[in-house]
Amino acid sequence: MTIKGSLKKIGNTIRNFFSDEYGGNLVEYALLIGFALFIFFIITGIITSILDWTVGLSDDFLNIFG
Repeated sequence: MTIKGSLKKIGNTIRNFFSDEYGGNLVEYALLIGFALFIFFIITGIITSILDWTVGLSDDFLNIFG
């Protein structure tokens, strides 16, 4: 079996997987999970920056009046 034949067989297998009903659903769910993780990390980053900001403000307040 040649390399070209092997690549063609792999390409056909991948094409059949994505055109299959279950393969399409699997890809769709993977994309949804990836998007959810992306949004989760963005929200986590925003919350941690807000918390750092409030800690900085409280430190400044305590340094002024403390």
